[in-house]
Amino acid sequence: MIYFTQNRKDKGKAFIDINIPSNASQIQEYFETRKAIFCDEQKLFLGSDVDEYDDQAIPIIALNHYLGVPDQVVGVVRIYQTKQGEWFGGRLGVLPSYRAFSKFTCPNLFKDKKQLSLCEMSIAAGLIYRAVSLANYIGCHHFYAYVQPQNVKLFKRLHWNVVGEKMIHGIKHSYMEANLKSYPATPIYLAANENISRISQQFHVA
Repeated sequence: MIYFTQNRKDKGKAFIDINIPSNASQIQEYFETRKAIFCDEQKLFLGSDVDEYDDQAIPIIALNHYLGVPDQVVGVVRIYQTKQGEWFGGRLGVLPSYRAFSKFTCPNLFKDKKQLSLCEMSIAAGLIYRAVSLANYIGCHHFYAYVQPQNVKLFKRLHWNVVGEKMIHGIKHSYMEANLKSYPATPIYLAANENISRISQQFHVA
């Protein structure tokens, strides 16, 4: 869970839990949040951003809680394996009104329960840590992503290296690889080697 200091007038305790969706409603919100970011805001896709990788991808969400109650999916990312040991991350996005949250403390990000404090940490950074650490736990040897220009600086801060470039949907993306040594192999929710197949089936796009 990620706890943050609110700028709102009320002082109710809020936190953001970065996890895989736990029910059908959260799965639906995951796709709706992607649509809001990549179709409606960025206009990279027309109508839907769902593709063939969603058949096997594991979705990860940043779920805002207010007064202890799940409130809204505010950030998303997905991970998927393209061949044995090679994983990709994609569809990383955070709703505009939550992009300014920073200086987070993450007390439960890794299995040893140590706190991770990142200078000016964002929800996007938390999603990246969750995604790569989960893939590393499953059996990842290389983790890649195609990163939009405005996000390259963040990825470099989080121990990623540029290994190439590619034009995608008319935008030059940096092809980047994560330094897995910076992402301890960590399960998330119920994710483990023996149930990844079940999880993939659960989130299969009809």
